[in-house]
Amino acid sequence: MNIGVLRPLLRQRFSSTRCLWFETNSMRTTITLSLGLLVAAATAQCTFDPTVTPNNLILCPNTQDVLSTQVYDSYQWYKDGGIIPGAIAQTLTVDAFTDAGSMFSVEATLNGCTEMSPGVLVDAWLFLPPYVIHEGAVELYTDSMGIEHYCGGDTVLLIFSFTENVQWTNNGVPIPGATNDTLVVLGSGNYTVSGAPAMCPNSISPLGLTIPILFDIPIQPVITQNGNQLCASPAGISYQWTFNGIALLVDQVCINGGGVGSYVVDVTYNPDCSIPSEPFMVTSVPTAIAAPWLVQPTPANEYVTITASSGAAIGDWQLLDITGRVVRQGKGNGATSVSARTADLPTGRYWFNPKDATPLAVSVVH
Repeated sequence: MNIGVLRPLLRQRFSSTRCLWFETNSMRTTITLSLGLLVAAATAQCTFDPTVTPNNLILCPNTQDVLSTQVYDSYQWYKDGGIIPGAIAQTLTVDAFTDAGSMFSVEATLNGCTEMSPGVLVDAWLFLPPYVIHEGAVELYTDSMGIEHYCGGDTVLLIFSFTENVQWTNNGVPIPGATNDTLVVLGSGNYTVSGAPAMCPNSISPLGLTIPILFDIPIQPVITQNGNQLCASPAGISYQWTFNGIALLVDQVCINGGGVGSYVVDVTYNPDCSIPSEPFMVTSVPTAIAAPWLVQPTPANEYVTITASSGAAIGDWQLLDITGRVVRQGKGNGATSVSARTADLPTGRYWFNPKDATPLAVSVVH
């Protein structure tokens, strides 16, 4: 065929093909637009916004609570972004042990439109284990059995870390009225307690241990007299003597009872659990001494001189006032006489107390 005849035919076919392409392209645009509108309609925001309440839930130990949303056609709950199988009700029960620290949300559907709520955190209270501290009297010691010893008459305070629904017991028996966080302990026993923290008053926990306490019977020393000596029995590690209510500056197991009146001694033991002695009355004092001593002058004013005769020698000595306080002291070094200045001493009765001998009365008058 002549090429000139073919050219019109080719032009006609090319033109028809181009028209077909345009028709096909127009149809594709129409389909794409329709699908886009459907997708947009499917993903359009619903006219409701579901929420979860409460949005700040904090659970007490070993407890449960309920999350809820508004009324819709259907529900699906999520925990930490994952579907909770079977959780399709308006409410969801959460547990302190399994759910604390997780985020929860709900997907709600209404009239065919589905919306997801914002997430809420479910938390739980965490408390230190219950404990008891001691206040009041200082413990004497703890024996090999773990028993805490205190002195009879002391007051011990046991203070519990929890404050709600408290109940103290002694030897396993509830103590009537002992429902405060502080227990005043006055007697021996085996003490324990249970209670709950203020934030969770129904979460009652036991202390988990027993506190054994034993009050020892105090030692009361007895004053005995040997000649002019007053001694405390049993002996201790330190002594506080008083005469007619006045403290004597004498820390000794025995003192010279140089005055008529009432003597009391408070002895410190180790461990120390003691009370002062009963008063010991001295009704008279010796007026003579075993050795032949001579006091000059009588009464003394500026000085007093003590002279020993019959071969007696003077060793260490003290001059005591009527309360037993040492006002002068010295060493005789075996001499037969010693002198003591009395000019600055108040007028009154004194006692010259040589070592290993009976005290000698000395009068000072100005």
